[in-house]
Amino acid sequence: MAAAHKTLLRTSDLAEAIDAVSAVYCPHEVKVRGSNRGVSAALEVIRGGIHPVVGLRYSAPVRIDAGDFPQLMLMMTCVDGSATAVQQDSSVAWHRGQTVPQSPGLSTQLDFDARFAQTSVRLDIERLEALCSRWLNVPLDAPLRFELRPFSAELETAWAQAVGLILTYERMNIVLPRAAAASLDEFMLSLVLAQHPHNYSDDLRSLSRAALPRMVREAEHWMRTDPETSVSAVAARVGVSLRSLEAGFREWRQTTPTQYLRQVRLDAARAQLLAPSESTAVTSVALANGFFHLPRFSAYYRTAFDETPVQTLRRSRRKEILA
Repeated sequence: MAAAHKTLLRTSDLAEAIDAVSAVYCPHEVKVRGSNRGVSAALEVIRGGIHPVVGLRYSAPVRIDAGDFPQLMLMMTCVDGSATAVQQDSSVAWHRGQTVPQSPGLSTQLDFDARFAQTSVRLDIERLEALCSRWLNVPLDAPLRFELRPFSAELETAWAQAVGLILTYERMNIVLPRAAAASLDEFMLSLVLAQHPHNYSDDLRSLSRAALPRMVREAEHWMRTDPETSVSAVAARVGVSLRSLEAGFREWRQTTPTQYLRQVRLDAARAQLLAPSESTAVTSVALANGFFHLPRFSAYYRTAFDETPVQTLRRSRRKEILA
């Protein structure tokens, strides 16, 4: 696996910092509230194949005019200090341990205090809106816009764990394979779509009729045929909303499409562990089959097969030696 790409910049040249941050985000103006003397900035960008994670800190309080925030869907987490943001007619203040979503196409001004430091994740707008459209099974008639307020405590915890996984793999110099990267990508997009209010939240909560049995069978076929797919992609392929597919699986299969796809992936992982090559390892098998959270993979595997993936691999190796 290749190493994640990282960019580091520490500078006392404010113009250099603005240029670097503009290249990552968008052109913007920065005004230091107070003297410009001795102002420094630290920028870190991690591109591990999922979502760019950006760390940014100025050594002085600053005011930022980001214009209409073009092409930015930004989840900004405060890791120190405090900040305020204004987008159109909405405003919010947030502090350490809180994440605020900021949507594109809105006049945006930010104020950071001297201690403010952020870890921000830039989500792909097209993928996020495409996922929302698949969930609804209709094209979006307006751009997706999140409410300008901090995440709930539940969402904050889940989001921090997901970002922590990205940073952990970066420290391990690992770029996730396609299946695991796609799963983590959709997991993060789904978190904010399902748990933070936006202009399509009411539509997503509306009741959906259960998919017909033939549609459930077709969905099962596509999951077995292409285990690297996602449940939302399967719903779109079958021609129903995600909620309709979920209702159909519950009614006709007494399970969920997510649980069905998970079992398909677990079966594929087990097959690889039962017939290992010299290079087979539990981590690579898990990631190759779309499991980006290794402890959860082990827990799911043990529940399904009454042994851990490590035990399966060791038993298979012993059989090879005795054969």
